[in-house]
Amino acid sequence: MQQSNAFVQHGYEDSVDAKFGLMSGKVMETRYYEGCGREGPIRCIFLGEFHPVAGPKIACQFPEDYISKEVFDTISAYIIPKPQIQKCTMTINALGHKIVGYPIRIDNSRYERNVYLFNLCFVCDSWSKTVQYEPVVKKLGEHLTIMEEETRFVSSGSTKLPTLLAHLLHDLNTHRKATLVEGDTVMHLKVLEVRKDPPVVHDHDVPVLVASVGLPRPGRPPRIVPPEGTETIQSQEHLDFEDEEPFEVDMEADWDLTTRQLLPYINGYNHVSKIAADTKVEKTLVKSCIQNLVYYGVVTLIPVLKFSNMYRATPNLSRLFSDQELQKSCIAFITKGSDSKEKPIVSDVLEILCALQQGTTLRTVCERFSNTLNPSFDIRRLVVFAQLHGLIKCLKRYPVYIRSPPRPNGFIRRVDSMQGIRRLFTGRHCTDEICCLGRIDLPTLDQIIEDDPNVAIIWR
Repeated sequence: MQQSNAFVQHGYEDSVDAKFGLMSGKVMETRYYEGCGREGPIRCIFLGEFHPVAGPKIACQFPEDYISKEVFDTISAYIIPKPQIQKCTMTINALGHKIVGYPIRIDNSRYERNVYLFNLCFVCDSWSKTVQYEPVVKKLGEHLTIMEEETRFVSSGSTKLPTLLAHLLHDLNTHRKATLVEGDTVMHLKVLEVRKDPPVVHDHDVPVLVASVGLPRPGRPPRIVPPEGTETIQSQEHLDFEDEEPFEVDMEADWDLTTRQLLPYINGYNHVSKIAADTKVEKTLVKSCIQNLVYYGVVTLIPVLKFSNMYRATPNLSRLFSDQELQKSCIAFITKGSDSKEKPIVSDVLEILCALQQGTTLRTVCERFSNTLNPSFDIRRLVVFAQLHGLIKCLKRYPVYIRSPPRPNGFIRRVDSMQGIRRLFTGRHCTDEICCLGRIDLPTLDQIIEDDPNVAIIWR
């Protein structure tokens, strides 16, 4: 069945800046804007119908009088639309409300005009993301169509409708799921998370189990259920990463066969090509499986960890100074599996991370601190943890072949024998990717780059 979206946008704030203000000792007010990507609660559920005498009207709503008659009359042409867009998901943003509906038309001679039109709609704040409610509204509309055709449950003005709407509103807001029971009919509803498409998985990407580094499971941002117009201020970073509890990956869970085969090899160090070789699973299947795990927030991707890598600190490193929970997670992760009884202190960790900069390899940093601090933890684990929390960034090398005459003394034959590698020197492929695609090790690639004066390196 084809779906379409109809948007009627009117009266919402265009400013993308949040506005804050204190009024009479109340909590600070935060105003969001259409398209900000935040989820809000369902404010109201109403049933609109076409009455044979009164025309379009609200037959039932909860809470009562949330949508006024004046507002409904203004948008009734979109609630009870023309036949061309019946049974299509519609989103209407007007007069401070965002309304999601699925209009239904039932043709039958038992009705006064041989037709019955109705639409069960969810009402949210005008700034709220509502795409996650569209499948629920559609399923409800189809379910009510069956009940109407069998028992005239909707058109008869059933006294059960107000209770049904109240039950829906409470359960979907509180639990994100609801179960409706009417006679022998049972319907289960669930609000699903709508995630972005996962990134493309490359041969040189290293998958890491999110649970292993104390990160919460990625997905939808925590939903906001403020009193109308007011909310206590919290930073986006806090809302997105600290409000949800970390989850654990159960290796014995009912995974598919490929996932069960790959999970033991996902350790934060093995890249995709190595995992495929070790497990003897087709590489395209490994990529597809890991991409699926990334989509559901079980796995995230980082660059290959090598001691020749260079890293640099990001502005997020300041979080480690003040965030005690992050400090505890860091210490717990980097000392996991260590036999040393001496726990590292945060200042030592910060000193190592601050020493990572362009021009200094990880090997140099390890050699420097092996004698001074004698760290009682694995620095490699610290690098993995810091990357996943955005505290540091890996600088990658992108070779670019400059097309100028090659030097003599037999170098031409050397270049001709490496035609396949040279084609990748475009500035779009990092050295890790070239090693995987060309099936050569990094020292060999470094030697090729060093011997050829026509190759320049871009760091980014």
